[in-house]
This record gives sequence, C-alpha cells and structure tokens, in this order.
Amino acid sequence: MPTPTEFLGPPASLSPAVAHIVAIWTEVLLYGIYTCLFFEAAYIMLRKRRENIKSARVFLITTFLMYINATAHIIVGLHRLLQAFVWQVEPAVFYFMDFRLWDMLAHNAMLCIMTWLGDALVIYRCWVIWNYNYWVIILPVILLVLEFSVNTMLLIWFTHLGMAPGEAILSWMGTIYPLVFAQNVITTGLIAFKIWSQHRSSTANGAIDASSRLSLIHVLRIIIESAAIYTFQLLVLLILYPMQHNAQFILQSAVIPSIGIVFVLIAVRVHLTKSTTFFNATPVGGVPSWFEDSSSARSAPTTTLSSSGTAPVEGEKYDGDVDLIPSADNLLHRV
Repeated sequence: MPTPTEFLGPPASLSPAVAHIVAIWTEVLLYGIYTCLFFEAAYIMLRKRRENIKSARVFLITTFLMYINATAHIIVGLHRLLQAFVWQVEPAVFYFMDFRLWDMLAHNAMLCIMTWLGDALVIYRCWVIWNYNYWVIILPVILLVLEFSVNTMLLIWFTHLGMAPGEAILSWMGTIYPLVFAQNVITTGLIAFKIWSQHRSSTANGAIDASSRLSLIHVLRIIIESAAIYTFQLLVLLILYPMQHNAQFILQSAVIPSIGIVFVLIAVRVHLTKSTTFFNATPVGGVPSWFEDSSSARSAPTTTLSSSGTAPVEGEKYDGDVDLIPSADNLLHRV
C-alpha cells in the first residue's frame, strides 16, 4: 500500500505543511476576486437569458454550477485547515495526504468536477463559435473523455489504495496536466483562429467600423488574455509535478477559482467594453445595435456581411457561409 510520503516532494524544497497553508489562503484570496466577478457576470448573463439566447442559458447554468462547486471546495479546504493545524487530529503532513478521509476525497473530486465543467464549457464555446461544427471539436472532446477517465480511475484508487502501487498512481497522475493543457490550448487556439479569420474577412469586405472599440480583434484579445490565467497555471504545474515540488499544491488550489474567473472575466470585460463604447463612441442621434432591448432586437434583426455578400443573422444560427461567424455584436451573445 502506498504511503502518504510517496505523494510529497522533498521537504527541503518547500515544507508540505507550509505549502498547504499557503495553498488554502491563496484559494481564499482568489475566491474573493471570483465572487466579485461572479455576481457582476451573473447579472450580465441573466440579462442575456431574458433575450432567449440558448448559449447564454448554457453559460449561465454552468457558471452557477462552477461557483457552487468552488464555494463547496473552499469550505472543505478551510475545514481541512482547522483539522490539521487547530484540532490536530494527526500530523498535518499525513493528514493532508490521507486519501482514506472523506474530506480528502471530496477535495479532489471537486477539483476534478471544476476542471471538467471548465473544459466542457470552453469546448461548447468553441463549437458555437464555429457555427455548431462537430468536426472541429472531435479532438478536444477525446481529450476531455481521457481526462475524465483518468481522473475517475484515480479517485477510485485513492479510496482503494491497495489496488495499485504508488508508482503506478503517480504515473497516471502525471498524464492529467498534459491532457488538460493540450485541450485548453487547442480549444482556445481554435476560438482565436475563427475570430481572427472573421476579422480578416470583415476587413476585406469593408465591414469594420473603425470608430467602434468593440471589434472582433478586441474580443479576441479579451478571450486570449482571460484564458492565459488558467493556461499559465497549467504550464507551471506541468513543470512542478515531474519535480515533485510541493509548490504544486498551491497551484492546484489556485486552479479552482481561476477556472471560474476565466469565464466570468470574459463576460465582465466584454460588458465594460460595450458600456465604454456606448458612452464614448455613440453617434449623435443613433443607438448601437447591441444597446437595443430585446423587443427592438427582435423587431429589427441585425445583418452581417459575409464574403459572398450579406447574410441575415437572427437568433442562434444564421444562414450564410458556414466558414464565417457573425460580427462582433452577434458574436458577443455567444461568448
């Protein structure tokens, strides 16, 4: 049976006890930021929901599930902190790595669930932006299934440690971060490429409004910059895990609120950009199409230029070249 010390790095690098203390308080700090952004994003998403946009409902439900999961994770984390350092049920090093405990299993399971939700949501976003093209998301979905399978297998092993030696468990654990990292880079890259190609097409057709700050290229920056938070953490974990450095526990705890921050930050930043555009760049006597209420939007659907001419955009899908996506205003309802 593997011992808890098999899953710890050398104490000289960073004390396991110190690593877990810093990990919990890092998560608390990021959770505070996440909470502020979440309530702002929830208000924005609820407004989209009233416009009866399917993708907005999916993002709303998933975002709420992610926040509930992150809240439960931090509650369990604080409980574990008290158990280890206040009530001292057993030495902190062994307590934090005792996989037989319910709170250890719950802690790991909620980390897995948060990762699954985040990865599934970014795949859904990629699918929608690529105009519901299933071929585009085949590889990301395969990676997600592999990630789900490995995580599930590890959770079973954690509760039945005699089923596999510690070396085997460590080897399988080493596959998780590459899978998540690859899936995240691929989907974000596909989203970025689609937006960039649409920007080029719009430029070629003269459909770019130079006076508007809310351009496709600006949406591209928001998505890439927001996703970079999570991607950078995964990259650091890819380095720390083979080194068996205890700092990986800090990054693992930070991942939970960071995944949530990525998605709500996109909604908040887009909303703030739209608001700034309205107050600073609205022509006299005119109202931007994105500022219209749902009733006016339904009575006067927007029109988007495609490479072959014009293609009306109404609701979720549009009739036009499937290799193109709507303009920035319509795209923002999807991201």
